[in-house]
Amino acid sequence: MSTTILIILSNTLLIAVFYYQNQLIDYEQNLQTIKKQHLNKQISNLKNDVNNIINMIEYKYTKEELANENIKNEIIQWLASINFDKQKSDYVFVYELLQNIQNDKFAIMIINPNRSDLIGQTLSLNYTDKNGFHFRKKLLKDINEKGESTLTYVYKKTSSKIEKKITYAKYLKQLNWIIAKGIYKDDIQITLGKKSETLLKQVNTNINKNIFAFLIFLFIAIIVTYIISKKIQNIINEKNAFVNKATNELSMLNMQLDNKVKIQIEKTKEQEQILMKKAKFIALGETISLIAHQWRQPLNELGAILINIKLHHKLNKLDENIMKKKSQEVETLLSYMSKTIDDFRTFFKPNKVKNLFNINDSIQRVLHITQAMLEEYNIKIITNINKSIIINNYQNEFEQVVLNLITNAKDALRSDNISSPIITINIYIKNYITIEINDNANGINKNLIEKIWQPYFTTKSDANGTGIGLYMSKIIIEKNMKGRINVNSNENGSCFIITFKE
Repeated sequence: MSTTILIILSNTLLIAVFYYQNQLIDYEQNLQTIKKQHLNKQISNLKNDVNNIINMIEYKYTKEELANENIKNEIIQWLASINFDKQKSDYVFVYELLQNIQNDKFAIMIINPNRSDLIGQTLSLNYTDKNGFHFRKKLLKDINEKGESTLTYVYKKTSSKIEKKITYAKYLKQLNWIIAKGIYKDDIQITLGKKSETLLKQVNTNINKNIFAFLIFLFIAIIVTYIISKKIQNIINEKNAFVNKATNELSMLNMQLDNKVKIQIEKTKEQEQILMKKAKFIALGETISLIAHQWRQPLNELGAILINIKLHHKLNKLDENIMKKKSQEVETLLSYMSKTIDDFRTFFKPNKVKNLFNINDSIQRVLHITQAMLEEYNIKIITNINKSIIINNYQNEFEQVVLNLITNAKDALRSDNISSPIITINIYIKNYITIEINDNANGINKNLIEKIWQPYFTTKSDANGTGIGLYMSKIIIEKNMKGRINVNSNENGSCFIITFKE
């Protein structure tokens, strides 16, 4: 009996230790992922802020007005008046490039809320940070080559404090200005520290709950083992004297054991049902992540519309026509976001109803949603569509797949820096109803092409990809819609092919 109890105790403790170690490993991995995502998000926010400022300047003034010194002074006063967080020092600063670089002087500082002593000063290209990095040379080189620059260097945060800083800068040709904004890494670390504490508390809570469950199981197992062993021992001791009685007792014990087995089988079935529900909740969580991905662009557009309205209001130009136009744009975006929620809310319901729909209409609806995004990156859309094809299937889910494939194509074209980006959509009937979505990027690495359908696998950066899109697309097309989805890829681009039976 003691040996059995010792074995149960040892196995339970080993399981508990193994579980604890795995939880710590998962915590470290999740923490690293959060750090990467947060840093990329901060850089993206810097770019959005600088681009919004430049967009507002270009929207408000014509090229001729920007050449006027009075207009320049007006813009300088506006930029200098923008408040910044004193705790974080995330402020906008502006250089005016010199026409001719002489004696290593390349620009004049015209705005810098954190360094008022530099305003009006001519800046040296040879200036280095504490680590000897010529960040101004790198800035000028990037501006000349790309029109923008993202830098990491060491700079004054306060009069007595020097910290690492990430800066995004972009060139405004009309004013010959470099407009920039940065954030210090120690500010990022403060936010990350709070997220790390929250994640650690969650991990500790889960560990404590499960360790407690392990202990309860151990206690029950020891007691059950002791009781059974005691009964067996009593039966053995009484066997010679009470053979018949022992036989009857043994029969009764077997019946009890049979009942216990039946009960345990029922409990096992209940546990399987619980596990199925948990799997469904995990899938729902993945769907929520995808909704967040789909909402990113509309939220950016809503932010831009709000800035535009505020700007018109500040300039006393917010008339009824502009307000009506912007309200319609907001309603359109909100309607799309609401529709996304409705689509995914019904995704896992078993009573979804198929309906007849025109494939061309669905494609055009998706292209309408993505029009602004594609125009922003100068991506040309070419369509060769048989407009008469109608199928009986799940229209909302089909449109989600097309939207995901077009977004992936856009990302590939941007990542590969294609000079004349094109997305081609072909729809025809040849034995099967066939939908082809092509791009002219550099294609998918042949070593990775078999992995792209796996959940959480992505070739994008942590900030831009979740590894869910193609996985969900395959489930929608092949499991829900009973079609097929494949990909052909080479150095001339990728072609995703969806087929349905007629």
